[in-house]
Amino acid sequence: MIISITHELDLDGLGSQAIVKRYFDYFNEDKTQEMKLYYAHYTNFRDLVKKIFNKFPLQNQFIISDIGFNEDFRELFILFSRAKDKDCKIFWYDHHLIDNYNKEELEKLLELYLNDPKRCSAEIVKDYYLPDDYVANKIAKFSRDIDFQTKKYEIASNLQSIIAYNRGYELDDVKKKIVDLMSIGKFEDPWFDEELVKVKQLESNQTEFALNHIKMIDVKDFGEILISFAKLGGGKIVSILKEHFTEIKCYIGIDFRYNEIIIHSDYVNCRELARNYRGGGHKNRAGFKCDKLFTTNHEISQDFIQSMKICINKFRIDRI
Repeated sequence: MIISITHELDLDGLGSQAIVKRYFDYFNEDKTQEMKLYYAHYTNFRDLVKKIFNKFPLQNQFIISDIGFNEDFRELFILFSRAKDKDCKIFWYDHHLIDNYNKEELEKLLELYLNDPKRCSAEIVKDYYLPDDYVANKIAKFSRDIDFQTKKYEIASNLQSIIAYNRGYELDDVKKKIVDLMSIGKFEDPWFDEELVKVKQLESNQTEFALNHIKMIDVKDFGEILISFAKLGGGKIVSILKEHFTEIKCYIGIDFRYNEIIIHSDYVNCRELARNYRGGGHKNRAGFKCDKLFTTNHEISQDFIQSMKICINKFRIDRI
């Protein structure tokens, strides 16, 4: 059995899984192997892996993609070691920054750990499994467009919106359908059109909400930062803020549904800031989760704002 665990919130995660599925469906010699698809993000990956390891025999093959490493994940090392002793093969493809000591341990524990910040995860998976396949290359191209924010392809943007809309384990069957369609090279489909209508309506309403709930905060010795929230992914909120306010040095988007935060800045080491909250990501874009973000009046709490002021100055690029 092939068990695939990927990042549920973006095209790079589902795109990576679609390439893996395409390989095992069409190109692997043993086409009899069953494939199980799972979806995670940095706040629930550790618990999901434990659950899967308890459910399935360790003789299976595990493929992890687009899950950035958090320090909490070290708790899984004992499971990885036990799996290795049972000749269980675990492959992990990623592009998020990782400390050398964790990377070296993963390379020892796993069958393969590939991490390259210069490529998105779908590109890494494509290059490993299907480097010359037309569909895999297209998936990787669209995934890179979203992860590196090159904004060249409307199809990629639409797919990303649909994926973000269908977050949560109760919508895993929808994500599997997205993966199935991409794995056979269908990036435009009537079903995608139907989903996009729902997505655009939500985005329109919540964009207005986010723009109406902006807090502009002056951080001493740094400059202005923008914070807003809505029932949208934090990354989408950041994109909205950047589109309307181009000269700000730091943007923070809060997904009001899950208290999940995305920070984007070229002047702050966002990954190190996020790690301060047990999150992670990239140097200029990272995510974390924080409790008690809002007051009873649904306003961003002053405790969080003060915490951000301190952290932004602490992790300024010109200071570290």
